[in-house]
Amino acid sequence: MGFDYQRAVMLQRILSERVLAELDSFPRIDPSRIRSVAGVDASYRGGVQVGSAVLMDYRAKMLLAYTCLASKPPIPYVPGLLAFREAPVYIKALHRLPAKPDIILVDGHGLSHPRAFGIATHIGLVLSTPSIGVAKKPLYGEVEEVNGRKLVRAHGRIVGEVVETNQGSEIYVSIGYLIRLEDAVEVVRHLMEPGLKLPLPIHLADNYSRSKCIKELRL
Repeated sequence: MGFDYQRAVMLQRILSERVLAELDSFPRIDPSRIRSVAGVDASYRGGVQVGSAVLMDYRAKMLLAYTCLASKPPIPYVPGLLAFREAPVYIKALHRLPAKPDIILVDGHGLSHPRAFGIATHIGLVLSTPSIGVAKKPLYGEVEEVNGRKLVRAHGRIVGEVVETNQGSEIYVSIGYLIRLEDAVEVVRHLMEPGLKLPLPIHLADNYSRSKCIKELRL
């Protein structure tokens, strides 16, 4: 049975209504109580999707574990439906980590998505885990300057923030699931390192998917 585009879009709309309705009840997260975080990313080699998940100690920013997984992409790339292409391999890779992370960082968007259901929201909802979208480019929403902050408004809500990195570039941080924007931004800022374009967990997951995982999986 082939991929049903209309059904996927309808599913995103239905689930996003649920997430947006829950948005104001998302709990605050005390950074001092965060123990571990995970980052996920994927690369492609010869038609094979190579996914990696890394688990890191949040305070020490030390690598605890990583996993590698290779699979055939379930669908071609379709704008707005990245989750249906990459979320399955990320979720499987996350399940193989030795412990469940307190927060998942995803290279992509969350609620700053045309249907308020980007890949970060998709993964967070499926795993019932706080999740954050972090991207190098905007996808959806209007940027508003408020008290020196560049906030992203979409679907009538503030769902993201444009954050300047220590090397002068900008990244787009968005609410995925079960996290407030202020906490998401604080977590991302803590995990940025000099010279990196994305937070350390995502940076490592990207590197591993392109090098260590390819060697380990003999691709």
